[in-house]
Amino acid sequence: MTEKKDGRAGMAARWLLAAASVALLSGVVACKSSHARVHESPSASRVSGAVGAVSPGGSGLDGSGPGIDLNCTYDALQNPTESFHYVYKKVSDYPVDEEADLTPQTIDGSFTNSSGTHAVHGVHSDQQSWSQAMAGMTAISGMSSTVALVNHGSAMVKEETKNVNGYDTTRYSIDTTRGDAADQGLFKITLGDGGFEKGEAWVTAKGCPVKLSLDSEMHLRNGNVDKQHYEIAMVKK
Repeated sequence: MTEKKDGRAGMAARWLLAAASVALLSGVVACKSSHARVHESPSASRVSGAVGAVSPGGSGLDGSGPGIDLNCTYDALQNPTESFHYVYKKVSDYPVDEEADLTPQTIDGSFTNSSGTHAVHGVHSDQQSWSQAMAGMTAISGMSSTVALVNHGSAMVKEETKNVNGYDTTRYSIDTTRGDAADQGLFKITLGDGGFEKGEAWVTAKGCPVKLSLDSEMHLRNGNVDKQHYEIAMVKK
């Protein structure tokens, strides 16, 4: 009985996320029909939407696992406890490219968006310096709704465990075309007929994606197709 209640709660949570996404996307289309999604702002703060906890239970065929928690990545950027190389890329009409080397003391790198390429440098002991550097490393928040649509659902299956980029990880394959009947309705509302999300994510026990590749294709009612490709990498140094 509890499992059934948890399942209904998880499904309801994902439907609410989809409804919110549709409402947001509809507003964007109304403003500019050729682009369905909001461009990421490098000044965004913590990833919204509790991405790592969409529903109880977890992901995969056995109903377990951390899923993908983008807040974990954001926390690692804000307060690094070890040295690592970070990459975030989005390929779309509004491309974004962020890359940096982080230590508990410093961050050095760059970000590229529609305004050009900008250097990033911050010293953790200097709050103003660190905040300014972090402003160029937060575009990951722009893919929160994309991840929330599949996180802990039937489209995301736990496949194997392996050490990747210096981290012990679990690999999830992602494919909305294989989702169960309940999720298929959700995907159709959000992505449109023929739309999909496909890819894979290697995540730590806390859900941090240390290697991710995800393609999202949204088929809009006006006939336009909105394509996004995302990549994330965290490499321990």
